[in-house]
Amino acid sequence: MASDGWKDVGYEYLCIDDCWMAPERDSEGRLQADPKRFPGGIRRLANYVHSKGLKLGIYADVGNKTCAGFPGSFGYYDIDAKTFADWGVDLLKFDGCYCDSINHLADGYKHMSLALNRTGRSIVYSCEWPLYMWPIFKPNYTEIREYCNHWRNFADVYDSWQSIRSILDWTTSNQERIVPVAGPGGWNDPDMLVIGNFGLSRDQQITQMALWAIMAAPLLMSNDLRHISLEAKALLQDKDVIAINQDPLGKQGYRLRKEDNFEVWERPLSNLAWAVAMVNLQEIGGPRSYTISVTSLGQGLACNPDCLITQLLPVKRKLGFYEWTSSLKTQINPTGTVLLRLERAS
Repeated sequence: MASDGWKDVGYEYLCIDDCWMAPERDSEGRLQADPKRFPGGIRRLANYVHSKGLKLGIYADVGNKTCAGFPGSFGYYDIDAKTFADWGVDLLKFDGCYCDSINHLADGYKHMSLALNRTGRSIVYSCEWPLYMWPIFKPNYTEIREYCNHWRNFADVYDSWQSIRSILDWTTSNQERIVPVAGPGGWNDPDMLVIGNFGLSRDQQITQMALWAIMAAPLLMSNDLRHISLEAKALLQDKDVIAINQDPLGKQGYRLRKEDNFEVWERPLSNLAWAVAMVNLQEIGGPRSYTISVTSLGQGLACNPDCLITQLLPVKRKLGFYEWTSSLKTQINPTGTVLLRLERAS
């Protein structure tokens, strides 16, 4: 990450997930690292990561045990927060397994948030709070945003098109609830990028990258950078797409329409620009043509009176100037996406 361009484009968190712990706490009730996997301990690892200009993320659980059965943080929120701060941790992914009630879940997430703040160390707080609430009742996203920096809403991502599609379908079905609450300091998290593995086609990888940019999603990769293809690396390091994801206006995008197995997503950007993604959901056959009226994009403002449209994905090319009354025609591969940037010309 430090030497192959990843840090330079903004990937800065190296995160450890479940199973890093020893099976028991130490004599003072503190979590401890598995001595075989991390013989030098987490503090030493954090120092090494920091020396590379990166940040360290770690995993814990709000309940009695982690999802894999290691010690949970219930009853130890304050001591665990202090331990993570003492170690130099920069991000905490806080899972939601083994909670005995919704009140336990909510109180635990709030307690850990306050405990992290009391340490005085800046630690990104990644929650799974709403994910574990949805089966019972609808989460209060305004409350969740008060305590968490980003939060998982839906099932874990897997290296498959079915998984990506299910995340997108859930997001669009609930976008009226989740999109308005997102913004600087608090983001919806559709889970990790699985680009660079083996389950997605090239077009499907483009779709994930494009839609995660539109959704203002945290860009955390789940892959093996030692064996990633040059094509996948170029996609993950695409500065134009990352710029959309990280746009300072800080507004999450949404699905604008769905018709004939196409979807159109859009996101407002700074300086009156817009990002537009057109997705071909059809899984068979060849590329299909899709035509859209420019007046329908960006709430009718993106190209009023005209705009410069640049295609960013699947390949970057300038499409030229379009007037407000014109139409835009594209060719989109099955399960693929065309990502555009629209900028006011006058």
